[in-house]
Amino acid sequence: MTYYDYYDGSKIFLFLSSRIGLPLDLVNFLIAQVAALCLARLFRKPLRFASPEFRHSVCLVIGLTMGYFCFGRQAIHLSVLPMLTYTLLKSVPHRIMGNVILAASMIYLSCLHLHRQIYHTADYTLDITGPLMVITQRVTSLAYSLQDNLTGKASSSKCTSNSVDRELSKLEKIPSPLEYFAFTLAFQTLMCGPVVFYSDYIKFIEGARVDEDEKTTSAKEPSPRRAVLYKVAGSLAAALLYLTLAKKYPLTVLEELTDPASEVSRSWSALYLLWYAYLSTLVVRCKYYHAWLLSEAICNNCGMGFNGYDKDGTPKWDKMSNIDIFGFEFAQNFRLAVASWNKNTNAWLRDVAYERGGAAWRTSRVYALSAVWHGFHPGYYLTFFAGGIFTIAARKIRFAIRPLFLDSPPKKLFYDSLTFITTRVAMTYATVPFVLLHLAPSLAFYGKFYYSLHFIALGAMLIPEKTKHSTVRKVSSHVLEIQHKTSVSNTTEVTVTNRDVPQEFNGKLKMS
Repeated sequence: MTYYDYYDGSKIFLFLSSRIGLPLDLVNFLIAQVAALCLARLFRKPLRFASPEFRHSVCLVIGLTMGYFCFGRQAIHLSVLPMLTYTLLKSVPHRIMGNVILAASMIYLSCLHLHRQIYHTADYTLDITGPLMVITQRVTSLAYSLQDNLTGKASSSKCTSNSVDRELSKLEKIPSPLEYFAFTLAFQTLMCGPVVFYSDYIKFIEGARVDEDEKTTSAKEPSPRRAVLYKVAGSLAAALLYLTLAKKYPLTVLEELTDPASEVSRSWSALYLLWYAYLSTLVVRCKYYHAWLLSEAICNNCGMGFNGYDKDGTPKWDKMSNIDIFGFEFAQNFRLAVASWNKNTNAWLRDVAYERGGAAWRTSRVYALSAVWHGFHPGYYLTFFAGGIFTIAARKIRFAIRPLFLDSPPKKLFYDSLTFITTRVAMTYATVPFVLLHLAPSLAFYGKFYYSLHFIALGAMLIPEKTKHSTVRKVSSHVLEIQHKTSVSNTTEVTVTNRDVPQEFNGKLKMS
């Protein structure tokens, strides 16, 4: 079967696809997103003071129309999953609501992932699993929020958004069908995210889109025009960089590693292979940068994403931000790089996996859920396995090594430069299987490096952590030393305050 046998979306713009040389599914995606960017302006001008029900309906109708335009008959899944989860919301006990809906939505999503992996061609780059991944995030985050509030439990989530926890506590009832389906199918972030929490969506619909700390009811809502222009410009720059480099550094070259007779296997050194892999994965990241920045611009253009003001009074429109490009590309450790990538998904993973259950397997739960959420290609699991052990190893190495370089600025500069390079190498090494997807080329890539970074990370995981008992002994010796000095100098009694106790002993983990 051919590419067009699999693609079920609109073929109206097939002539444009043929003329510019882009696949039809990507052309439809771009047209839908540009249309969404223009339509989003309606919510700030003519529809700003419309009733919440009408604004819900507009979001829902545009979302369904976009879904049918891009996916055709496959768009039925966009309705089936919300209907299934809404039925479960209404019928299952509150104390297991979140777990049941997480399981049901992940099973549904996994079936479609497997169907695509088995039957679809590699040329088909856009399919219904993308929006369903976003819908899964929405329905599960809402379900866990309702579970916590309806059962009287305070949410333990520590999401990256500063006001999420406070807003989630306001959810006291299951939304109406219109509110629920409009939330799950809202056109602003349907195609590629970011995940929008229900409280933020309702706040946008009801028109309360000013900083929650603002006390004056007459305050004028800041304009997002500058933020929208910046993000559209950034999206276009990422798309231009992608079109410029995609043919120079195609990722398919790395698939030749499976052939021992190929030039890549015979003549490329490990260092050049790593450099090529870095550039080819950068090309792939540009696609994400383009899509996420454009989606964020759509959110801002309709009034979503306002996040208060800077110290100088400049409005911040970064609440729906999914990517910190500079934070990721110039991160000095693996944890910061991961935190800067797909930020709202990180917040969702923290809420539904990291903070749920025991503390012993938190990192493993997060990476396992993230892998299954993405699909079942072996490359995903190789990447998330490497990411898991790299995160733990980097934390242990950081605590053990970093204090040795803090006593002088030159040492600190050397340490920062070394960790930047190390992070780039580790991130490239870990993410190549994620974009290759298949097992054979991924293992061949790792084999060129003799799995060296895996062994280094596993060895670093054996570094002992500072235990609570050792900290207590240090505090005790510190107190005894103070008491000894006090008795020798015959001074008045010294009281040991919190300033005399190490930071870890105060119940706070200091990370800098």
